[in-house]
Amino acid sequence: MGKNVTYLFNPSPNMKHFIFCAALLLLSSFSEYGFCQVNVGKSIDSLIRVSNPRFFNGVILISKNENAIYQKCHGYRDLAKKTPLKIDDQFLIASISKQFTATLVLKEVQAGHIQTQQTIRHYLPDFKQKWADSVTIQQLLNHTSGIADWDKNLAHEPGSAFLYKNINYAILGKIIEKTSGKTYAALTAELFERCKMKWSTVPPGHGRKSNIKKLVKGHAETDNGKYKEENVLGALDLPMMGVPAAGMISTAGDLDKWTYCLHNGKLLADSTYQMMITGAAIQPHRWGKLKYADGIKTDSLDGILELSMSGYVPGFISTMIYYPKAKVSTVILENISPSASDMDRVYYFHDEIRKIVRRFL
Repeated sequence: MGKNVTYLFNPSPNMKHFIFCAALLLLSSFSEYGFCQVNVGKSIDSLIRVSNPRFFNGVILISKNENAIYQKCHGYRDLAKKTPLKIDDQFLIASISKQFTATLVLKEVQAGHIQTQQTIRHYLPDFKQKWADSVTIQQLLNHTSGIADWDKNLAHEPGSAFLYKNINYAILGKIIEKTSGKTYAALTAELFERCKMKWSTVPPGHGRKSNIKKLVKGHAETDNGKYKEENVLGALDLPMMGVPAAGMISTAGDLDKWTYCLHNGKLLADSTYQMMITGAAIQPHRWGKLKYADGIKTDSLDGILELSMSGYVPGFISTMIYYPKAKVSTVILENISPSASDMDRVYYFHDEIRKIVRRFL
């Protein structure tokens, strides 16, 4: 709609914008057969207005075939100042960062620089920890290394059990810097450029200039149920956290681009990609027993292949889900972190949105 539109009355600029958006909504609801945009939108709109068991504060983007069919921001980028969120705001994406690190590792595998069955010691010979002699790259990728802390003995024999720890991906970040001869910031920047992710970056002070002018404030729930602003960027410098494990910054739109870029052969050869999504460890989860592959959780509930990743750091929570057959992507980013004592409550809206999307696949 533009200069050639004839109106039967003389609407205001705001009314013209409304008519334009309504027309797009009507057209797109019929164009995406098999996935009713109107019903999805109504269901999610109703959901995020509730305040029990908690309130929703973030952005949601659902797309099909790389076309957005639902996007909504609800809440504030700064709770104290009540500054409204915008759809292109930047969030800390927490453990979704691991998916980027896993992709970089597999690109090094493709280049012949890394073998997944080699040990940490092979690539980092100066590593002081004794377990570097026995833990393999693959065990780091799927959290079966048994590493619990830098200076502790292994919690179990490598490869024998699943133990989710950020330290696995912090080590992988060091390995790919060594094998590639590039900083982690430079490596991720190449991924962002390849996928046209304009607003994705590592935090400031990690070897590359960071564009974080759209970064929202993070808020963590306190013992009394209130939320306080969280200095999460400072926490990323702690050795048990680290950018490769949980510290990247992105937007809903950029993560949507990433999804289609990764899962449609633009980054990895098909054989390497199949390695990435092949579950190698069982992870107990709210959704059941998921398979944790390389930075991706997989499930086939009701015969529907589902590829997902979620994240939690103080101040932020995130979820990203992709259904390859339907080519439907869901991204949910919030700049609040409810108490980790009840993960069903933490991810209440994320889980309910997942149910809504699956209902209309």
